[in-house]
Amino acid sequence: MMNHLNCDKVDDYLDLLLYAKKIKDVEWQQEIKKRLLAYLEESEARKQQRITDLRIKLSYVNRRILVLYQQLRKRNVELTEKITNELYALKQRRMELEAEIGQMREQNRRIS
Repeated sequence: MMNHLNCDKVDDYLDLLLYAKKIKDVEWQQEIKKRLLAYLEESEARKQQRITDLRIKLSYVNRRILVLYQQLRKRNVELTEKITNELYALKQRRMELEAEIGQMREQNRRIS
């Protein structure tokens, strides 16, 4: 995800690159390009790891909701306020995770 700090850092690299071109320092241009590419690759790797982490959390939340509903259906537990609150909290968390994953996907589409 390209947040404000990431954009600023990329802008700084590009400013340096423009200056290096202006003073015709080819070696420095190559170094800046190499560092910028490494930074972008690292940023992409962090973004992919974040999406993976969010999917794992979402999977856990979905499994927990399923377990609670299965217990209720089998009448292993009664629908108590505690279970109702847990289901509500889990559903809220699921919506938050899905929204964050959706935002990251949308940003990827805009960048591509």
